[in-house]
Amino acid sequence: MRLSLGNKISALLLLMTLIAVAELLAIYSYQSIQKSDAAIINIAGRQRMLSQTISKYILSVAYGNRSDIKFLDEAVSSYDSDLSMLYKGTGNFSGGVHKRNGEVVISPAPKELTALFEENIKIWSAFKQDIDVIKAGGIINDTLRTEFVNNDTLLVISNKITHGFEDISNRKHKYLMNVLLIMTALDILIFLFGGYKVYELVRPLSELSQSAAKIGRGDFRQKVALPKTNDEIKDLAVAFNTMSHSLNETTVTKDFIDGVVNAMVDMLFVVDSSGIIKTINNAAESVLGIGRNELVGRPVTDIFIPAEKPMVEDKLKEAFDMGAMGKGGLGNVEGTFITISGDKFPVQCSFSFMRVSDRNDIVCVANDITQRKRFEEDLRKLSTAVEQSISSIVITDINGNIEFVNQKFTECTGYTLAEVKGKNPRILKSGKHDQEFYKNLWDTIKSGNEFRCDVCNKKKDGTLYWEYLSISPIKNPRGEITHFIAVKLDDTERKKMEEHLRQLAHHDVLTGLPNRTLFEDRVKQSILQATRNNNSFAVMFLDLDRFKLVNDTLGHNVGDLLLKEVSCRLEDCVRKSDTVARMGGDEFQILVSKILQPTDLMAIAKKVIKSINEPYVLGEHMCKVGVSIGISIFPNDGETLEALNKCADVAMYQAKEHGKNDYRFYDSSMDKAITERVTLEKALINALDSEQFVLHYQPQIDMSSGRIAGCEALIRWQHPETGLISPAKFIPIAEETHLIIPIGKWVIAAACRQSRKWLDAGFKPIVVSVNLSAQHFKLHELLKTITDVLDETGISPEYLELEITESGLMQNVEESIKIMNQIRELGISISVDDFGTGYSSLVYLKRFPLQTLKIDQSFIRNCPYDAADAVITSTIISMAHSLNIKVIAEGVENTQQLELLRTFDCDEVQGYLFSKPVSAHEFTELLEDEHVYSL
Repeated sequence: MRLSLGNKISALLLLMTLIAVAELLAIYSYQSIQKSDAAIINIAGRQRMLSQTISKYILSVAYGNRSDIKFLDEAVSSYDSDLSMLYKGTGNFSGGVHKRNGEVVISPAPKELTALFEENIKIWSAFKQDIDVIKAGGIINDTLRTEFVNNDTLLVISNKITHGFEDISNRKHKYLMNVLLIMTALDILIFLFGGYKVYELVRPLSELSQSAAKIGRGDFRQKVALPKTNDEIKDLAVAFNTMSHSLNETTVTKDFIDGVVNAMVDMLFVVDSSGIIKTINNAAESVLGIGRNELVGRPVTDIFIPAEKPMVEDKLKEAFDMGAMGKGGLGNVEGTFITISGDKFPVQCSFSFMRVSDRNDIVCVANDITQRKRFEEDLRKLSTAVEQSISSIVITDINGNIEFVNQKFTECTGYTLAEVKGKNPRILKSGKHDQEFYKNLWDTIKSGNEFRCDVCNKKKDGTLYWEYLSISPIKNPRGEITHFIAVKLDDTERKKMEEHLRQLAHHDVLTGLPNRTLFEDRVKQSILQATRNNNSFAVMFLDLDRFKLVNDTLGHNVGDLLLKEVSCRLEDCVRKSDTVARMGGDEFQILVSKILQPTDLMAIAKKVIKSINEPYVLGEHMCKVGVSIGISIFPNDGETLEALNKCADVAMYQAKEHGKNDYRFYDSSMDKAITERVTLEKALINALDSEQFVLHYQPQIDMSSGRIAGCEALIRWQHPETGLISPAKFIPIAEETHLIIPIGKWVIAAACRQSRKWLDAGFKPIVVSVNLSAQHFKLHELLKTITDVLDETGISPEYLELEITESGLMQNVEESIKIMNQIRELGISISVDDFGTGYSSLVYLKRFPLQTLKIDQSFIRNCPYDAADAVITSTIISMAHSLNIKVIAEGVENTQQLELLRTFDCDEVQGYLFSKPVSAHEFTELLEDEHVYSL
């Protein structure tokens, strides 16, 4: 018979309950008996006390205190009551007072105390009789006194009764204590037995608990021993062993699956219905760089870029919906993952529905498609490159039958892919190549080599064209030729370009003239022919005058137009057999072939100068330039290209030295001039330190009064060896070497010091004009230099005037205006020198803060004889006056010029008609005479 674990536990609990109830009853009985005995002993003790109290009251009464009779009667009554209760028993008793419903029931006295009670009654009866005698007023004798004073008989019997009750109570107490001890021992035995039985029941459970804990830690190889008892614990152990076995088998399968999952190259995520990641594989952890513990529990959308989160949520919902309908999952979903470092990479995902027990999950498998995207992009680029290539591309099979052509092929030949697919490229044959050419082509490509060459083919419309052909074999992984690819570049334009490049190699790009290479080649050919035929030819070296100014002021575009126009004019000035070449910049050379005498060259040079001097209309601009020409003749001036070029260059330089816009033939004396120039340049460097410069002053005459209104300070070089050197000779050198900057500073200081001397001598103040170079306007120290000089000399700024040429101002108009305004703020006057020789100056004139305008002497010189110059001069004066600008005419040398200027209402004049530039001493004499010129 099988006793269940519940029945066993119930029986054990029932037994322990019965023992406990018995113990409670025994304890209750013990307490009740003990309470009753305590009440009896308490009464017996009180009876003994009453015996003494009665004796006290009897004696009090006997000696005449009759008020104690009342108390005596109460004590006697209490003694009778207590004796009766102790002997006969009573009903209810509590606290020594009789009650109808008491707490303690007093049982009759035990039989073994009967004799004592009878003796007590007997003694008490005699005692009461004696009490009655005293109460009645009887005389107390010695016997009664002794009885009442000692009261031994009643006290002794009361003590005996009390001790009797105490002995009986002690015996009952010991008995009950023994009973309780026995029951306690029995209880302990039953508890130990029950504990042992419980241990036997729990011990298998403890083993099960420990094994279950190991299973919880992942060790599924647990097995517990079956208990001997045939109860639920045994059933539990059997079930546990079965479960452990199943789990172990499942774990082996799970480990296998986990191994397969973690060995996957693709990333795997298991996502619950809320989109939360439940697990990932090693590939996902490695690629994303995020620990498994950090990723599990997060939304799967976190691994996608933010922009794709809505898409992923939609795909998950769609996958769940499809899974619920049994339709499988979603594949080929492309997205972008983001790693822990912020790197992004494309992935292709599939979402599969997975039902696990009572829950539904989604398995997301993702693979990195970066490489595939790169391949696709490369393929797209390759496809685009093929389709948009500037080359025609043809792919044929092993037999040469066309399989593919790109758009460029169609554009080039006129044939579409549909028209040529399956056909042989021989449809393009032009007939320009023989059979051997094509045999060599096929032999080359079939042997696995590349074939390259220029080919002439024929378009669909019959037009012949050239193309550069490259045919390469395409091989499979086994090295077998499967196709041929031909890349063909239309060579027609290239051939034209080659011709054009040949042209560029020997001609100037801008002007189309022969360049230096072609010119030198033709000179060399001329040397050979002239040597062989014993004749002469000439080389002209040309450099445009004032071209840089045009380029700087009007811009390079206008400069280029000017160079083109100059080129055309030069070609019109020479014979067809001659060569005009551009060397670069504004330099040209002319090869004049087969000359008979030098006068032929003079005519050509004059013709060139006249043609170049004609005004140029270039778009909205008009300008004028000159040309300086140097001429060398073969074989007199040299028998080599280098010698002829050098001599022509030296001659051209001499032409510039002597006023420009002229021509010079080379002669040996020119070498000496070059040497002198170099020597002069070196001497100029030391001229300032050696104080070799002096100033001369040319008076400026007021047209209305004939008096000196001011003067222009002009620098002279007093060389210790060569004497006075003209500014026209050393100023250009100073400009080229930038020595003009310190020279200009010296001129300003020297002029102001001389003005100070004149003021100190008592002369009326006059305006002293000082010429500035355009380079000074580029100098940031100019204002400081002027301020320092004025502070040093004490000259008022209104008596200092700074002159700058119009061309100098036009080099950088905006910067010039800025600096001029700063000078005017100092109170210094500004004058424009050589006005009328610049370009577009009228446009800017109203913007310049000018006080004086000086008309260039080139206009004044021809003014009486040239109507155009007269009109220009009159216009300049009228325009200046309208702008409230004073006008000074330079280079006045005769009365005709003076009269005409008076007619034009010119303000002041300056020139040899009145005085040449003179030294400071001579100018002082003019001031002393207060000379008035006759006008």
